[in-house]
Amino acid sequence: MKKLAYICLAAPLIWSCATGQSGPKKPKIEGNWQWKQSSGGFAGRTTTPENSNQTRHLQITKDSIFSYQNGELLSARPYGLKFGKIPLMSQESWYYDEGDQIKVAVIRQDSLLILKENCADCFEHQYVKMKEK
Repeated sequence: MKKLAYICLAAPLIWSCATGQSGPKKPKIEGNWQWKQSSGGFAGRTTTPENSNQTRHLQITKDSIFSYQNGELLSARPYGLKFGKIPLMSQESWYYDEGDQIKVAVIRQDSLLILKENCADCFEHQYVKMKEK
């Protein structure tokens, strides 16, 4: 009977290890995101829709990111979220590869999406979740 009790107590621990999920839960980023601001670069500037006269938004599907500026499609690229250590960041994070060995950290805080480019003099971009029609 004791062995059965130990097995019942150990089963959830074994099951969680077997699922292979490492790190925190993968952020849900699919949907439409309105640009709020970008900051960084050598000068440490902050750009917003108000001071740039630009509108930007992202349309993110399960495997692609579509980037729009002033209503026009700028780029469409595939992506896949990965979890791990990013060289210039202090902790592991969810990220996707941007190309040229640049990784972009992905942080979701409620209705805010933060994309942090991981390179010297790079930018942090903030987007707000758009309401679905």
